Amino acid sequence: MLSRVANNLYWMGRYIERADHLARYSKANYFSSLDAPILKTHDRTFVLESILYMAGIFDMEEINERDVLFKIGLDIENPNSIISNITFARENARGARNVISTDLWEAINKYYHLVTNYPQEVYLTSGLYDFMQMVADQTSIVGSKIYSTLLHDGEWAIILIGMHIERAIQIIRIINSKLNDIYKIEQAGHPNTEMSFEWTNLLRCAESFDMNRKFYRTIPNREQVLEFLMLNQNCPRSISYSLKGIRRYEEKISRNEGQDANTTSYKIRKLSEQYRYLSFDEYKDDIYGLLNRTQSKILEIGAEFEKKYLSF
Repeated sequence: MLSRVANNLYWMGRYIERADHLARYSKANYFSSLDAPILKTHDRTFVLESILYMAGIFDMEEINERDVLFKIGLDIENPNSIISNITFARENARGARNVISTDLWEAINKYYHLVTNYPQEVYLTSGLYDFMQMVADQTSIVGSKIYSTLLHDGEWAIILIGMHIERAIQIIRIINSKLNDIYKIEQAGHPNTEMSFEWTNLLRCAESFDMNRKFYRTIPNREQVLEFLMLNQNCPRSISYSLKGIRRYEEKISRNEGQDANTTSYKIRKLSEQYRYLSFDEYKDDIYGLLNRTQSKILEIGAEFEKKYLSF
């Protein structure tokens, strides 16, 4: 397989995953604020700042709802917007048109046209929920085509590596963003008993509320939510699960590299094993530090993977 085609497959997976997480976070955060038990999270500016923080947009001088929603959703000039990510995903899918299935191409192409043809004024006034839900639904359809209409070979593995790298990064961004929100609420003097709403909101932003409830069967709290989203090996939205996926699919395409500590494969295995055996108690007072170190390592692994397999 040509490196150029492999690069297209890898970034197609990453852009699809990136758009999905931004849509899910924006929808859950925006609409859950309507039922918030504390005044701070009813504040629309607070909610919009949270969405911008997660999206990595820090250059807006004035927080205006229409401007923020346009910026994250339909602003083609913003490379971090949903429409830009889906456009980039389609461009990469087109570049790999000869190796992906017709069903997958048609699903991505339909996804692109649904997003680009969505009426801007409807989106900004009454269609936010429907738009974000459409993005989530179309992502699920594309994901099902990836799993069910492609040979589970090296090309398929490269798509999944891209998706799992991006998912791990986005989950870290979601956790960091909600921790930042919770810090602001605590600084405003609200008691800890009112924090369970925000921990529940974090789970909803990561589409993990029902799984967490089934696993713990208690009201969400800081320790269980962070442990679940960071370390649970069976939660498909956890950092640990994504690292396990990166390792699994990289092993499908890598040569036998032995135990050389400088190889990409070794670094992936090392990080995956660290999260497999990590105890929450070890890092409960350094969550920000652990998340930031993990993100740096994942970005480093992604860069090395690109250099090794995708350079052309």
